Amino acid sequence: MSVQNATAWSEKASQFSGGLPPMLVKAEKVAATVILGVHGRKRSGPGESFWQYRPYGFGDSTQRIDWRRSAVADRVYIRENEWESANTMWLWANLGPRMKFKSDLALESKHDRALLLLLALGSLGIRAHERVGGIGSSRRPGYGTSALQKLAEWAVGEKQDALPKADAMHARAAAVVISDFLDDPKDTAKSLSLLAERGVRGHVVMIADPAEETLPYEGRVEFLGLDQPLRYLSPKTQSLRAAYIEKYQAHRARVKEIARALGWSFMVHRTDESATKALLALYGQVSDNAALRGGSR
Repeated sequence: MSVQNATAWSEKASQFSGGLPPMLVKAEKVAATVILGVHGRKRSGPGESFWQYRPYGFGDSTQRIDWRRSAVADRVYIRENEWESANTMWLWANLGPRMKFKSDLALESKHDRALLLLLALGSLGIRAHERVGGIGSSRRPGYGTSALQKLAEWAVGEKQDALPKADAMHARAAAVVISDFLDDPKDTAKSLSLLAERGVRGHVVMIADPAEETLPYEGRVEFLGLDQPLRYLSPKTQSLRAAYIEKYQAHRARVKEIARALGWSFMVHRTDESATKALLALYGQVSDNAALRGGSR
């Protein structure tokens, strides 16, 4: 998808989230957050992102002197980086072939709904002065509209893994992972566990097409795989419904169990429902410390 399309998605997500209150991410933080005072305020500290220059003072290490800046001034300056305890919101959505499924019962495909939620959450995070980034992205998380643009370009322009990978993530962050989670539960558990091991507090959003939940088809139906070779012809599809629903719900329960075991929240969002409903629910979960300690809907 082109950068132009990525920009369009970014603008759509920003407009979509504009009517909601700013997302105040209240992830559990270390004691340094108390010093931070107002949530999201920038502060000097042990981070990697440049914040400001200040004059060299008594007690400062000479290793922190920025000689290039000092050379063009009449005094010696220290380079300060931004306090890394300011929260980072890490986002990821499954945008693979399987997510392109859309039944006649749905408002849009799983792919489009997942992407919209991803960017709308990014927009809300930026409004709340959070640092926003994509899980697995080579682009550093950042603030402001440029960060949302980078998130959109990464999401639609780079090939994504089937499940998120915990690359270059910092602790004390919040992660939102969006997918249909129809993968092998063992793979899902491994992926989410690696994120949790980095001290990340997370939220799992399971996207479902209503037809995937209910198998509403009758008679002779041919089923084709979207992300792997699969072709199955059912002569009497309604006869499969009860067993299918039971297995599908058992799979969903397993994904929820995986999330809860990590202390993550879990929610289901159907593509025949309003996207606003899901975003409001996520707002409540991400901004509520109780959710971060393992609550679920």
